[in-house]
Amino acid sequence: MQLAKDDFLGRGLIMKKRWLTGVAFTVLVAGPAMAAERPVKAPVYTAPPPVPVYSWTGCYIGGQVGGGWGRQTASAPALAPGASVSKNTGGFLRGGQAGCNYQFAPNWVIGIEADGSGDIRGEQTATVLGITGTAHVQTDWIASVTGRLGWSWNTVLLYAKGGAAWAGDKYFADIPIFAEHLEASETRAGWTVGGGIEWGFLNNWSAKLEYDFYDFGTRTLTFAGTFAGFFPIVVPGIDVKQTISAVRFGINYRFGASQQN
Repeated sequence: MQLAKDDFLGRGLIMKKRWLTGVAFTVLVAGPAMAAERPVKAPVYTAPPPVPVYSWTGCYIGGQVGGGWGRQTASAPALAPGASVSKNTGGFLRGGQAGCNYQFAPNWVIGIEADGSGDIRGEQTATVLGITGTAHVQTDWIASVTGRLGWSWNTVLLYAKGGAAWAGDKYFADIPIFAEHLEASETRAGWTVGGGIEWGFLNNWSAKLEYDFYDFGTRTLTFAGTFAGFFPIVVPGIDVKQTISAVRFGINYRFGASQQN
């Protein structure tokens, strides 16, 4: 009886070992397969934030500094036919500007701008018909209202402009031999064309470099003054032709947000 019992227990232990071995084998084989069948979540894709695009749409106000040079030619056909005196003028310009832009399609920019600056002056000594005199020319201010058309590359704008212009001029002439002094002043209208480049260096700030040409045509003036230091005189029929060129650097403050996503 004892032998049968030991034999039964031995067989039980062998079967138990075989069962544990089978379970271990199943785990080793089935484990990787079950892991392979388990769904794996893909990493969540986060799109990069959009790059801000500079917008030129909106209104602005700013200041400008630069230099201007002009040429004025005076003649008196009735008094001295064929004779004329030309004078180059120059000076430091300072002033301001204001305007509005609209950007479309999507790189074109149109706008309107008003600006003003001054002053330019010069002096010329000349001899006409044997009489020597000195003329002084002074442009106190220049103003314009222009349309602008430009092409933008994000924060860079290349533009052309053109429109109406006005200038405030003063003239002085002295002829020492007669102790004669003459004066005249006028506001004259003309036209202007120009162009420049503007850079938006901050959300609401931009800087520009610009060239402008002004043509005020020929105007006939009447000079008034004194002769021999006392007697009042009037000299009509003095024709004055005027052109001006200017180079300016300006800073603009742009109202509202200047960047959009």
